[in-house]
Amino acid sequence: MAEDQTPENEAEKKSSPLIKNLILLAVAVLVPAVIGVAAYMALLKPRLSPPAPAETGSADDIPPFPPSMGTVVFDDMNVSVLTEDPDLVAPLLILQVALSCADGQTAALISEPGRKEYFAAEILSAHQGRTRGELNDPLVQNSILEQIRQRSNILLKRMAPNAQLSVLKAMYLKFAIMDLG
Repeated sequence: MAEDQTPENEAEKKSSPLIKNLILLAVAVLVPAVIGVAAYMALLKPRLSPPAPAETGSADDIPPFPPSMGTVVFDDMNVSVLTEDPDLVAPLLILQVALSCADGQTAALISEPGRKEYFAAEILSAHQGRTRGELNDPLVQNSILEQIRQRSNILLKRMAPNAQLSVLKAMYLKFAIMDLG
C-alpha cells in the first residue's frame, strides 16, 4: 500500500481536480454561449434583418425593361408648395422628372416639340396643391410618380391611338423644397 502512494500518483490525484474544474468551467461558458448564438440566429436575426428582395416581390411581378427602351428627361420645374399660414412666403418645389419609355419611338413622340409640353403640364399638375408634409412623404412621392406614369400613358393613347406606346416608369432626378424669404 505504501507503494501505491508514490509522488507520481499524488501529482495525478492533485491535478485531476484542476483538470475537472477547467473542463467544468469551459462547459459552463461554452454551452450558454452556443445556446445564445443559436437563439440569436434562429429568433432575432430574421426579425432584425431587412427582408430579402425575393420576400418583397418576385421578379415575375416586375416587368423587365426592354433593350430598346428610351428615356425622356424634362427640364427643371418649379411648383409652389401650400402652407398653412397665408402670411408666410410659400416654399418652392424644384424638381426634374424623367420618363422611361418602352421603346425609342415612344421617347421620340414624347420629345417632339409641342407634345413634350403636355407631359410637362401633367407632371406639374400632379405636384400642385400639395403641402410640405405630403411632398416629404416617400409614399406620396411614389404615388405622384405612378400618377405621372398613368397620365402619360393616357396622353400617349390620345396622341397615337393605334400605336402600342407606353411609359414604363416615372422617376425623380431632382427633388428639393426650398424656403424663400
